Amino acid sequence: MDTEIELKFLVSSDVGSRLPALLQSYNIRQHDQQHLANTYFDTADLALGSIKAGLRIRSQNGKMEQTVKLAGSQVGGLHQRPEHNVPLTVHSPDLFLFPEHIWPEQFNVNLVQQSLQPLFSTDFLRQRWLLTIEDTDIELALDSGEVQAGEQRETIHELELELVKGDVSQLFELADDLVKAGGLRLGAISKAQRGYRLAGFSAPPRLQMLEPLPLAATDNCEQTMMALLHKGLSHWQHHEEGWLAEPGDRLEWLMQLREGVSLVHQTLLLFGNQVSHHVNSGWIDDLLWLQQQLSWLDRAQMLAYLTADKGHYLRRLDCQKSVLGQLQAQQQQLPDEAQLEALFYSARYGRLMLGLTHWLYRQDWRAGLAASQTVQLAAPVGELARQRMEDSWHILRNSALGEPTLDGERYIQQKGKLRRNLMIGLCFSTLYPEADRIGFRMPWLDILRGIEDLDMLSPLQEVSEQLDATEAAELEQWLARKQQFLLEALEQSRTQALLMKPYWQSFTSR
Repeated sequence: MDTEIELKFLVSSDVGSRLPALLQSYNIRQHDQQHLANTYFDTADLALGSIKAGLRIRSQNGKMEQTVKLAGSQVGGLHQRPEHNVPLTVHSPDLFLFPEHIWPEQFNVNLVQQSLQPLFSTDFLRQRWLLTIEDTDIELALDSGEVQAGEQRETIHELELELVKGDVSQLFELADDLVKAGGLRLGAISKAQRGYRLAGFSAPPRLQMLEPLPLAATDNCEQTMMALLHKGLSHWQHHEEGWLAEPGDRLEWLMQLREGVSLVHQTLLLFGNQVSHHVNSGWIDDLLWLQQQLSWLDRAQMLAYLTADKGHYLRRLDCQKSVLGQLQAQQQQLPDEAQLEALFYSARYGRLMLGLTHWLYRQDWRAGLAASQTVQLAAPVGELARQRMEDSWHILRNSALGEPTLDGERYIQQKGKLRRNLMIGLCFSTLYPEADRIGFRMPWLDILRGIEDLDMLSPLQEVSEQLDATEAAELEQWLARKQQFLLEALEQSRTQALLMKPYWQSFTSR
């Protein structure tokens, strides 16, 4: 049995022509090209898929080999899976050729063998380089072809870096050199996963809201930090894949991608004291950069709502048609699909994702820690959670949201601060009784929604400057009424929220 350790990238079409030059400085022991045809098998009820195993037959130069890949792990774009390979003489899978011990206890090999059927295939040209870096051998494979399931086809443009032997850090260093040139995006799903989806045996990616992470009082700080980072990165990549896969309006996918990025960023800040010497400080800058690159999403969401159903929100305005035309012109100025794809394939984006993946894989933040930091990492997370939420609450209470009165502009200025506060609460929320935390958070969530509704009027205020005097006067009067209504509702919610005792204070005092 071998354990496959590889980094998978989806690549832009020009990477193939640039790759030989990028590899010139490396010791290339072998370079060849081969055509690979693969057929993937499972039962109609996905008996292999249910145990997270994949079975294929690969044909190459007249020779055949069957491979089973078993359940493994995946962090970012790094995939690790145990695999067994057996030569074949006929193009028909035989599970009995694999070692018996690899199957789960209740797995009926005989029954599954009788029910195997081909589900989909992959057919691609592979350019392969075998590199030696110090004592490490790495196979680099550029694949171009397609996945096919019945009449359904999907293009393959992938680059895989597989550790043959040696130090996995060399794998990441090679990847970093390649990513610097741009055009590479870490891939969270394999060819087989794409094939199952194309064949209709697994659902396409679905939009997911960011939910609280299940935590136990016995979890220590290190476990919690790791779980939050994995959750954030997974949420981020899931919605990146979903945005690229789904046709049509995909704004909500990008909003959730940003939520995943925010969770990763907030987690690094929450646990910064424990691992301050082992977090690449550039990540914080890069995460801020990425969130800035996506800051236009708020404006896009506002415009999408205002223009939905031919401007239904504006139906009571006589100047609706003029306003709608101006709003649609604003939409045309937003980043388009090509610009977003360029972001996801950019060098800075790729290196950020690769760096996080490497750090999560190595789990070496303990090396060189002071004794006090080691103790902090091993301590139950409850006390840290209480401190972090108390600090965040203190900042919120001493911000404009704690002042006697606020106007619309001041409310809008607090949106980012309130989002960060609510994200911290989400990180630790399951440590506390559900009724207590929901009762406390609901008024603040209402306030955030109210601020977002208030901010949604901002594009309309800009539009009024483009209208004639009569239309501008009508729009401004309408806006004033809307703003007044929203401000009154916000003040009621804020008064209620400020009177409530934080749930973590009540919980720790019991």
